[in-house]
Amino acid sequence: MKRPNFFISGAPRCSTTALYTYLSMHPRIFMSEVKELNYFATDFPNVQKITFRSIDDYHKVFSKANEQHLAVGEASPFYLFSKVAFQKMYSYDPAARVILTLRHPVDFVESYHQLNLSLLREDEPDLAKAWDKQALRKNGQCIPKSARQAELLLYGDLGQFGKYVEKLFGIFPRKQVKIFLFDDFRANPRDVYEDTLAFLGVPSDGREEFLPINASFENRSAFLARLFHPPQPVYRVFMKLVSVFGADFMKNVSIVYNRLERLNTARKPRPTMDATLRARLLEHFTPDVEKLAGLIGRDLSMWLEG
Repeated sequence: MKRPNFFISGAPRCSTTALYTYLSMHPRIFMSEVKELNYFATDFPNVQKITFRSIDDYHKVFSKANEQHLAVGEASPFYLFSKVAFQKMYSYDPAARVILTLRHPVDFVESYHQLNLSLLREDEPDLAKAWDKQALRKNGQCIPKSARQAELLLYGDLGQFGKYVEKLFGIFPRKQVKIFLFDDFRANPRDVYEDTLAFLGVPSDGREEFLPINASFENRSAFLARLFHPPQPVYRVFMKLVSVFGADFMKNVSIVYNRLERLNTARKPRPTMDATLRARLLEHFTPDVEKLAGLIGRDLSMWLEG
């Protein structure tokens, strides 16, 4: 049986879905059919799309991987924010490889806030007000009914990529970690793709076309959005019911669910952030950007310019 040996581990809204999609099409790579398994993020149980009762359940997701696949992986962007995922991942396979894609933290917050709105995990459409609610949300207040994990609404914490990378480097050897910037992916996706294949020890398939994937979107139908993203108590009951039928059944339910959800989305241009708010967020993230620059050996001064 082939086991996963690499993980796309974050951050959300930083081209993780695009990289997952491109790698899924490579004939020598097997990616789990369900994205965002979050198996190792046991501190975020409400974002797991499959209820895993054992490691065997997790391995069933990769049962179609065979000898032709030189690399087997999954993509769960919330691993980056988990307090336990990387340590559990290392215990599972000390030789595993970890891939991160990161972006300007203010752009991340803006995009991630929009994603949460579309998924009904955020009920405050004004980003400035959502930012100001963080202190209340840390105390369990003002949590949207459909929010899966309250911690994943703390935008000021989530955008501090430096502290998460520092923790990752304390667990995995740096040679087993590959970090890309969203800027690089947008400028030349082919180079990022080929670099990823080299990192995984997989030969190039000569791919030349890299269409945009998972750009900003909004729901076509508010009713269907509420149906797909019910309040947390309803979601928990649903997950408990379908889990009775086992991991394979839950995998198929998740695949169908994701396809239906995509049909309810439409492309949407990203609005321009208020300059005052952008400056406020940039001031908050500046120390961490400087930390990240030192950790990954990249000049990130352009991020500090606005």
